[in-house]
Amino acid sequence: MIIKEYRVTLPMTVEEYQVAQLYAVAEASKQETGGGEGVEVQKNEPYDNFPLLNGKFTKGQYTYKIYHLASKVPGWIKMIAPASSLEVHEEAWNAYPYCKTVLSNPGYMKGNFYIIIETYHIADKGQQ
Repeated sequence: MIIKEYRVTLPMTVEEYQVAQLYAVAEASKQETGGGEGVEVQKNEPYDNFPLLNGKFTKGQYTYKIYHLASKVPGWIKMIAPASSLEVHEEAWNAYPYCKTVLSNPGYMKGNFYIIIETYHIADKGQQ
């Protein structure tokens, strides 16, 4: 397993960033979706009693999305790649300021491929 940590200082408050992030994700999804391609939202619902970060966060918003990527790859790749290999599934538990996202490809790679992204927005200058 490879673990990478990145710290990015922002020129705004954590609260301002949350609003900007929600807007940017909604706009990007809207622009990339259509004609069977783009982002397919399967679930978008509140969750409760699901412990994250050692129980520090237990409620928030759960989303399950499927990213259809066939139109984003060159034609020769589409010809040789199975259709299921061109889909990425995303599960996210957003308990802002903490969010856990799991990316996978269950149609082709089954349980052999996943990426876990944990994001924690903290109002400091990267000292924690």
